[in-house]
Amino acid sequence: MDFARSVPDDARGIAELEERCFPDPWSQRDITDLITTEGAMCFTAREGTRVVAYVIGRLIAPEGEIYRVAVDEAYRHRGIAYRLLDYAAKTSRGKGLESLFLEVRSKNLAAVSLYRSYGFKEIGRRRNYYKDPTDDAIVMLKASRADML
Repeated sequence: MDFARSVPDDARGIAELEERCFPDPWSQRDITDLITTEGAMCFTAREGTRVVAYVIGRLIAPEGEIYRVAVDEAYRHRGIAYRLLDYAAKTSRGKGLESLFLEVRSKNLAAVSLYRSYGFKEIGRRRNYYKDPTDDAIVMLKASRADML
């Protein structure tokens, strides 16, 4: 398994994984635009040339925000998301990252567990934030540069 900063050629594989993982997938064009934007935090896990996981977000130092994390169903429960988050945080730390935010559906227990295991703490809740189905958003923070190590 190889971890690397995403490049525009990864956008197709990321978009295909988006289609399989999210009810509101981002388009390949939106993903390409983000990857090529200054401050992008886009990282991909590949097996050979196949995109099997990704983390996409944005860094405006000293803060970063994770927008999406996805792992291909056939590759889940192997610690890939945790290792990819760690790779993204450590790589971004060199660009001034000191704190990392995200929001997650409260009913997505696997994701909530992953983020907690990585050191994220719940700092807020947005009631009925998500639609189709309706769900709360848990706002989480992994604070301090020391935590990013």
